[in-house]
Amino acid sequence: MKRKIYIWLVSVILALSFGFLIFTNANESKPLLHFVQISDTHLQKSIAKDAERLLGSSEKLLGDAVSEINEIKDLDFVLSTGDQVDVPDEKLIDRYIEITMASQYPWYVLLGNHDVSVNGGLGKKGFINKFADLKNPTGFSGNMTYFSFSPNEKFTFICLDGTTEKLVTPLGQIDDEQLKWLKDELEKNEDKYVIIALHFPVIEPFKSKDHFIVEPDRTKLLEIVESYKNVLGVFSGHYHAAKLIKIKNRIHNSCPAVVQWPNAFREITITQEEPKYLSLNFKWHPVNGQKLRDKSKNSSKSWSLTQGAEEDREQMIKLRVY
Repeated sequence: MKRKIYIWLVSVILALSFGFLIFTNANESKPLLHFVQISDTHLQKSIAKDAERLLGSSEKLLGDAVSEINEIKDLDFVLSTGDQVDVPDEKLIDRYIEITMASQYPWYVLLGNHDVSVNGGLGKKGFINKFADLKNPTGFSGNMTYFSFSPNEKFTFICLDGTTEKLVTPLGQIDDEQLKWLKDELEKNEDKYVIIALHFPVIEPFKSKDHFIVEPDRTKLLEIVESYKNVLGVFSGHYHAAKLIKIKNRIHNSCPAVVQWPNAFREITITQEEPKYLSLNFKWHPVNGQKLRDKSKNSSKSWSLTQGAEEDREQMIKLRVY
């Protein structure tokens, strides 16, 4: 009798343990958020030359990137952080939309300096209307060049516009009106985790003489970012460089370019395996075409800067949450 009871107890304990493991693994395998960040595709006409920037092959690279993204399972969306096209030509923008419409995931676009026409042309208004007029539009809500979206009940992305139509410049600038809007959005989303996205990095991946956000705009923006504990970080492009920096419990993520070495994008998975910490896993995805990528690398004097260190390409970063 005792032997039967013992066997029964062991069986129950094993069954419960097995069930707990299945439950735990199921929970761990389901991320809070799963998305791709892609940047600086610089779509150009095929007659352009391939050099450090593979402008002549930019359409192939973008198409290959879309195909690779479609192979990733269970993404929530794709975030493109600016310079979709190399020049703000209406036909190039139409072609960009045509190629990215093949994505099986929602595709959000931010303005980069190369997307903006100065002294005529399509202009910011024309650019955002191209995306706002799509059958299932994503982004540019309210017909504004800056917007926010919430992919689920836990997260909000606040997407800023650092470009100008007043002059041709790679410098970023954000006026007080947009900064006020940013504060309002942060107040509205104080119960969510927030990621701020814009083309121009707040923290440079490397020093540049002409790509940074001008002062005092940069300092004002950084002060706002650091004032809200629910802000996980700033995701940007522009420098064509891979860099992951953790400062004051926030991630400053500079995404590499698709058009230039290392010709890659990032897959980001956010999980919570500990009550007080979020884990952000940055996974590296070089775009197909090793010969093309090598051509960009061999034409570049700054390839080591743009590819970053190993931890700038792939890394798991933990952030404390409050």
